[in-house]
Amino acid sequence: MPAEIQHPSVIAAAGAVVAWFLLLLAMIFRTRVPDITPGPPTSDLGPESPAIVDYVTANGRLSDEAASATLLDLAARGILRIEEIGPELSLVRLRAHDPPEVATLPEYERLVYDHVRTLARDRVVATGALAEGARDLGEWWRRFRKAVLGEARAAGLFMPRWSKPQMSLLSTAAFVPTALVWVATSQVTTTERGEDDPRWAYAFGTLIAMGAIIGRLRGNRPTERGRPVIAAWLGVRDHLARNPRLNEQPAAAVTVWGRHLAYAAALGLAGRAVVSLPVSLPADDQRAWSDYGGLWHRVSVRYPRPRTSALIHLLRLRCRPPVQVLFAALAVGVIVFVFPGLLLRFLLPAFGIPETLARLAQLAVALLVAGPPLLRAVIDLATPTTVDGQVVRLRTTNFETFSNEKKGLDHWMALDDGRRHREVTAHGLPGELYDRLAEGDVVRVGVAAKTGWVHSGQVLQPSRYRAERTAPPSPA
Repeated sequence: MPAEIQHPSVIAAAGAVVAWFLLLLAMIFRTRVPDITPGPPTSDLGPESPAIVDYVTANGRLSDEAASATLLDLAARGILRIEEIGPELSLVRLRAHDPPEVATLPEYERLVYDHVRTLARDRVVATGALAEGARDLGEWWRRFRKAVLGEARAAGLFMPRWSKPQMSLLSTAAFVPTALVWVATSQVTTTERGEDDPRWAYAFGTLIAMGAIIGRLRGNRPTERGRPVIAAWLGVRDHLARNPRLNEQPAAAVTVWGRHLAYAAALGLAGRAVVSLPVSLPADDQRAWSDYGGLWHRVSVRYPRPRTSALIHLLRLRCRPPVQVLFAALAVGVIVFVFPGLLLRFLLPAFGIPETLARLAQLAVALLVAGPPLLRAVIDLATPTTVDGQVVRLRTTNFETFSNEKKGLDHWMALDDGRRHREVTAHGLPGELYDRLAEGDVVRVGVAAKTGWVHSGQVLQPSRYRAERTAPPSPA
């Protein structure tokens, strides 16, 4: 800051900032959340749902367990069923027709139910497949959390940390240090400011910083009515925590444990059941679930190594159109023949090896490197293949272009062809075809199997959740 800034204005601005922070600290102290003493251990369940319990017992922070606990609670109430078929397969089975209770479900429970219904085939979905689907998970979770918070507030259990008068006081008070900072910085001479006037930058920077602090500290806190409710549920948690078997129970055990398992999940005491119900988690890039062929099964997906360099990408000898692989293989063969091969040609005679053998070695090295991809490309060009299957993964990866000013984009598709392969390899495909497909589509594609390229495709049966498709992420 320039030396000509007058000290009184600087001191006044600094004092105003300090005073505002003291006011903020006073507000924080006034709205602090007091510790809540757990009630006596009890097995009696209150009227609050597991999602509400998850929220209020975690001091207004909703965890991933809330969605899984909600699904367990729907099963405990008979709205749907969870069945364990085998050690690696459990199913969520909807009733033949939606029961009347569905129409009266709270929004957050309806979000979970509708997600299961969207994924289900013949009213059945594998529990591991609950992470599948093309929903915008961030938006879905935002709606779920907003609905849970809305019910907690409607029930009088939680309220905003800052009341409207407190928010008005903090926001209005922030303009005082902002104005004084503007006055302090305005003491800079016009000559020193030149064309860049720092006054607005300092002033607005101060206001924005204070607004960000207020926003960061905004939240919710329990009401006087909510504290005894939270204490009672903490007592339920203490009771459930005394049974270590709960943590090892599968989701299907809800038929035996009933709603207690759902509340144990909400309270962080049913780890195995929660892990098996990934309702609020993104789909795993390397593990997909498919119902192609009529039975749900898991498929492992393997991706080619990412190509981060433009040169490596140019010379890539797999997952490209066969014609490109053909020319790339020829180019690589020539490079190997001219450089490393030429070196062998001059070095081997020095060890007494005849020049004829040295030339053969030069040619052999070039063929060894370029021959396999060249052969694969020729086979693919000569024998085009058509495959039917279900798209289980669509992903993209980036690579650096030669200019290093932008990134190129590779597109990948993993297809389950119904042969029950435990592992499938993702193939490359053109961007225009990628944009027409969605995970879950049943397709007929033209595949260059040896070079790992899908050159054409036709959607035979659109995905059940196709309308909800969003841009898929890059594989981890």
